[in-house]
Amino acid sequence: MEPIIKIEHLSYTYPGETEPSLKDLNLEIGTGTFVAVLGHNGSGKSTLAKHLNAILLPTEGRVLVDGIDTADEQQLLRVRGTVGMVFQNPDNQIVANVVEDDVAFAPENLGVPPEEIRRRVDAALKQVGMYEFRMHAPHLLSGGQKQRVAIAGVIAMEPKCIVLDEPTAMLDPAGRREVVETVTRLCREKGITVVLITHHMNECIGADRVIVMSNGVIVADGAPKDVFRQSALLRREGLTVPVTTELLEQLSAAGMALPLDALTVDACADAIAGALAGAPQPLEAFPDVGSLNVLKKESTAMTPIIRAEELRHVYSAGTPFEKVAIDSVNLDIAAGEFVGIIGHTGSGKSTFIQHLNGLLKPTSGTVCFDGGDIARSKEATRDVRFQVGLVFQYPEYQLFEETVYRDIAFGPKNMKLSVQEIDERVREAARFVGVGEELFERSPLE
Repeated sequence: MEPIIKIEHLSYTYPGETEPSLKDLNLEIGTGTFVAVLGHNGSGKSTLAKHLNAILLPTEGRVLVDGIDTADEQQLLRVRGTVGMVFQNPDNQIVANVVEDDVAFAPENLGVPPEEIRRRVDAALKQVGMYEFRMHAPHLLSGGQKQRVAIAGVIAMEPKCIVLDEPTAMLDPAGRREVVETVTRLCREKGITVVLITHHMNECIGADRVIVMSNGVIVADGAPKDVFRQSALLRREGLTVPVTTELLEQLSAAGMALPLDALTVDACADAIAGALAGAPQPLEAFPDVGSLNVLKKESTAMTPIIRAEELRHVYSAGTPFEKVAIDSVNLDIAAGEFVGIIGHTGSGKSTFIQHLNGLLKPTSGTVCFDGGDIARSKEATRDVRFQVGLVFQYPEYQLFEETVYRDIAFGPKNMKLSVQEIDERVREAARFVGVGEELFERSPLE
């Protein structure tokens, strides 16, 4: 069967750059296959993905989609109707004011009849678990919920191929599993080709093929069990291996004869059970969990630096879109604590933390920092923002200066520090997070 995607000697260099992001790539992707693409940040995964539906065009070489050269401007609509794209940030592809209108947008532009659009929209929203939100405004949804809507919009196109650029990065584990199951089902039952760009190894286990990229070239390509056997290569490229592979490696190193290609939980359990059944003596019993002290922590009474009392926030109060995001939240956080806040997509996590430095104001209740209500005055809110820093879900929401140096310096500059103190803080902060000084004069958006 003719491959749906054929890449010949593809190289790509971003404008203003000297080093190519993709280097002489040759690749074929068969119709109806599920291909996962792995690689560390900057490996070229997303650049490759954007060539598959002509968002980017080759500097050298060519990309053929269903036999069409993506560089042919006259065929651009056909290319993008054949290959649907789901971006990492759903805000980049949500265009309508109502969820179901957004999902219907692409089918409408493809000339699909209204009754068929209705069927596709409902089916797509049900597949991603967003049917009950079909009349909601997308901007009121959480990041993970927006991503589901974006995926539904591409599913409703019913393209021959779907390219997903880290689509589950904003989802909770259950949502991540549902999305992977959905695209797998589309591949297996409807014959849609799936190209999944991901950092999550367990999402690749059900793929037909795994491709590993590094610095713009392919360093591994094969069936999942063959690629994940190369654990040394994966770790060298800054990647992990599936938890099942890691467990089998550790048990093998301890003397158990085990295969390293049992990737699913069931296959891993069967392999271990088979090894135990053939062992001359049973393994030593694990110690009783109740006797272990590693998880026990003595609590000490401390004065909270942050305190939320009966915190409640309602979005769009008094409108048809009214939604209670958090309700009756009470929480103390002590100085020096490391607190993890977990919850499913849409549970209120992001809404809650945006109250901690006054980006959102409570509908009712209070948030106090160091004993004072942070909403008591504009001055109090401004002061607390120098004490409670917030990193957003999407970094581009808080990167806006012309250079990396000036972006890091923006906060210290507004704190009225001296030029010398600002410079020291910028360089120390950059070192701490691994940003080299060679990047200081680059645009942060690059």
